[in-house]
Amino acid sequence: MSEQATKTKKKFEVPHSLIIILAVMLLTAVLTYIIPAGTYDRTVSESGQTVVDPESFHYVERSPVNPIGVLGLVFQGLTDAQGIIFALMCCGGGLGIVLSTGMFQGAAGTMGRRVKGKEWVVIASLMTIFALLCIPINLNNFIPFAPLGLVIAAALGMDAIVGISIIMLGGAVGFSCGAMNLSNTGTAQSIAELPTFSGIEYRLFCMIPFLITAIFYVVRYANRIKKDPTKSYVYGLDLGTDASLEKIPEFTKRHIPVAVVTAIGIGTMIYLALTGEAGNQTTATIFIYMGLAAGIVYGMKPNDICKEFIKGLKSMAGTSMMIGFAYTIAIILTDGNIMDTVVHALAGVLSYIPHIFQAPAMFIMHIIINLLITSGSGQAAASMPIMVPVADLLGMSRQTAVLAFNFGDGFCNNILPHAAATMGFVGAAGIPFGRWFSYAIKLFLLWVVVGCILLMLATVIGYS
Repeated sequence: MSEQATKTKKKFEVPHSLIIILAVMLLTAVLTYIIPAGTYDRTVSESGQTVVDPESFHYVERSPVNPIGVLGLVFQGLTDAQGIIFALMCCGGGLGIVLSTGMFQGAAGTMGRRVKGKEWVVIASLMTIFALLCIPINLNNFIPFAPLGLVIAAALGMDAIVGISIIMLGGAVGFSCGAMNLSNTGTAQSIAELPTFSGIEYRLFCMIPFLITAIFYVVRYANRIKKDPTKSYVYGLDLGTDASLEKIPEFTKRHIPVAVVTAIGIGTMIYLALTGEAGNQTTATIFIYMGLAAGIVYGMKPNDICKEFIKGLKSMAGTSMMIGFAYTIAIILTDGNIMDTVVHALAGVLSYIPHIFQAPAMFIMHIIINLLITSGSGQAAASMPIMVPVADLLGMSRQTAVLAFNFGDGFCNNILPHAAATMGFVGAAGIPFGRWFSYAIKLFLLWVVVGCILLMLATVIGYS
């Protein structure tokens, strides 16, 4: 009997990430038949942003989306996501050339040999670096670095989960606290009529407990699988990323020019992000030039440079397609006219909550809204015109309302099957979404607790 049960267990296969996205698409279509349709009137502000009139909510005639026809919306989803899709492909191509030089592999291998027994130092240091990098830069721009994370993990004797965590979860802290995030924080503060990036000191402070929590969580998992590899969430899966430390090359003098070119490329991206000029097109262009320059200084033949560019581009193709499918979910919600109904219902609940818990409650509400609108600027435009007047009525500072939005929009993008960050990193590494979710959901819940405490502290100190 136990032998038969073992066989049955072996037959179970974790659903592919695309299957999960399709299931969410179908569920969303069904919800358009259940949730009443409603909408707010939109106006264009002086800065050219489309914002919601918070007093204008009204119910409208239902316009449910037929579940059978959801695949017909995929092309529109791909079209809506074309900016990030094309950027990912260009970035993947450019970074593919850099990776083919072995510079990152050599640096990771050399580092792995020197820190044996102190792997936690490398994990903590790199997570901190990516947290700092993502203060001004959108986390999605680092999706092409997923293969680098896998190389680092292999050098440390860890699994793909740790490799992705170093970049994705470290970067998530810098991005989600919103210290200098122009698209999210900038949009939300503009709607709240606050100076851009005002209140930055407290948002930078918030990064510390979030980052410590993330580092502790990842290091604890890394130590556990180091002792017992069967504890890995991807144990038994062939992800094509296994490599022993002995097989990873050393960093040589030939790699130094490549490292310099890469540093200049990333430095340029940071500078443009700080000046508000780092969009998808700019980022893609930087990566193309960075890859070309890396190939030239390494002495690669023109044909080889082109081959590695196409190879890197192909590595992002599957990920890009899943992001396009994920964008279809927002189209279904919009076509079904239920997005505004959910936002309206959540906003009405806040007045019944004790004052000290109102900011944490707003945080939780933004998490719920993020299930519907994963775009940060899109969520800001849809929810902040409503949340700002609500905050005024409740005696909550507008800066605290923006912080609740930052936390709610950012942190759960690492566990949602239709979020570009999740699908980008997990898809690039070939990790089944179910395995990643089982791992990341516990950290997310810890982050929620940390976020609620920080928002209550913001209420106590009158953060403004």
